[in-house]
Amino acid sequence: MGPDAATDDDDETTRLTEYTELHGCSCKVGQSDLDSLLADAGLTGESDALLFGIGEDAAARKLTDDLALVSTVDFFTPIVDDPYDFGRIAACNAASDAFATGAVENVDCLVVLGLPRELTESAAPILAGMADALDAMDGVIAGGHTIMSPWPFAGGAISATGRPDALLTSQGASPGDRLYLTKPLGTQPAMGATRVTDEQFVETVTDATDRPLDTIASEAIAWMTTPNRDATVACREYATAATDITGFGLVGQSRVVAARSNVGIELTHLPVITGTPALSTLFGYGLTAGESAETSGGLFVSVPPTATDAVETAFDDAGVFYRAVGRVTAGRGVSLSDPTIEEVSR
Repeated sequence: MGPDAATDDDDETTRLTEYTELHGCSCKVGQSDLDSLLADAGLTGESDALLFGIGEDAAARKLTDDLALVSTVDFFTPIVDDPYDFGRIAACNAASDAFATGAVENVDCLVVLGLPRELTESAAPILAGMADALDAMDGVIAGGHTIMSPWPFAGGAISATGRPDALLTSQGASPGDRLYLTKPLGTQPAMGATRVTDEQFVETVTDATDRPLDTIASEAIAWMTTPNRDATVACREYATAATDITGFGLVGQSRVVAARSNVGIELTHLPVITGTPALSTLFGYGLTAGESAETSGGLFVSVPPTATDAVETAFDDAGVFYRAVGRVTAGRGVSLSDPTIEEVSR
């Protein structure tokens, strides 16, 4: 739904996004606050029972020499008003954390769903959207839990399997590795434009970009409902480290990889959805600085320079979008200085 539709007094369609102050992955606890929370709770150490856990996108437990169980949970508030699309995005986003570890087999989802009493009619289309998205990932809904909540939210606990010796974490990046991103950035400003209801500001938002706002939003939804499964299968043989880009934004997730791999990261190229830089400037989201929150974003993977040709061929063969966005250095932290901004249209 574009902003013009939102100003129609005769439109009685329920708007899920009106029931929350924060939308999509922007509702996540901030990176520094989360680090402090885990430290205060004493949850920063490794566990002998797990291959990896706290601090990674998912946890992994070795079951046999050939089989590991990967589990994660992710849910968030609506970033779109259409319940079916909300369900699709929520399922793709939740599964993405498992896919970031390289685990793509035997995908199950235990749904986590909360709705205000007046939005209970949205439950069925949300679940239908999640079921269809999971089916496209060779996954299934295995159960779940639904509650009444003043803020609507949806997502799930995901389990998947993979080989223990083939799983990926954020800890394996090495100096010299090249960095790839498998979706363009810009979902936060794209969808923020659809939530504008003030008639005067609608005109300001519309005039901020030469592109129709409905087109920008449709493309953002198409990216958010694109599972990262194919990207994972294409690159997991070559990648040294991986994560997915969500609420911390590209720079925030890069900081995680840099800290956990004890390396520096230099970002040089930002692919963005066409039309979103101008919207980000208007809203103050920091897209071109890599700070804008992303919802159901792409994989962010490091690949040795000797494997770049092979991984690019694998991405091409799988029909997966990708861009080289930087490199791993021997330094520390993340640098982003005058990056090339590439506007991408589907």
